[in-house]
Amino acid sequence: MSFVNRIVGVFVSPDKTMGDIADKPRIQEALLIVGIYAVLGLVSTYVISMHMTFVYSIAGSNQSLLHTIQTMSVIIRFIEGFLAPLILWLIITGILHVFAMLFGGKGKYYPQMLTTLGYTDMVKIIAIIITIVLYTQLPYVTVDITSSNTFAIISAVSSTAITQSIYHRAGSIIMLLGVIISSLLGVFAVKNGEKLTLVQSALVVGIPLLIYVIVELLSHAII
Repeated sequence: MSFVNRIVGVFVSPDKTMGDIADKPRIQEALLIVGIYAVLGLVSTYVISMHMTFVYSIAGSNQSLLHTIQTMSVIIRFIEGFLAPLILWLIITGILHVFAMLFGGKGKYYPQMLTTLGYTDMVKIIAIIITIVLYTQLPYVTVDITSSNTFAIISAVSSTAITQSIYHRAGSIIMLLGVIISSLLGVFAVKNGEKLTLVQSALVVGIPLLIYVIVELLSHAII
């Protein structure tokens, strides 16, 4: 299959397509998909940052220091937004590969599993594009930074006005759905990449997914 046919096949006939990917893994294709997802994660972070304005009520050197902290905070968030998908791809693939070995999996971490699981990010690409559009409608937040509020830069990222916005909540739900659907594709990725049965693959993917969903729901309930 060509790259385009594989992308279409992941949605139309995932089992057959994942079988083709596992038999003839082309890691550069998976890297491109994950890379696009990472870039979109960067865009998502940028859109959120554009909805936050910082006002300094401190004069002198302290104001300059806080401005530097803000700049560094933004840079760190951008780096995190870009690197997180790439790092998680490597880590999650490793976890699923180890789980699969417990069920008798015979695949290889590289290139079979990295390539097949990389293709599952196609769903998350669609989800994050929708989320970015929703984030453009987030409320604008002005944060007043004073000597008694020096941690405002950090807390602004999880500002109630932003996280409680219907657009932010909708984006979070869409991303969660994206992860769930991506994990369903991951079942076929593990099945073909590790040569397991469908039930075994569902267990390999389902257990970590269940833990992730519970943690996400609890975190949003707390917020």
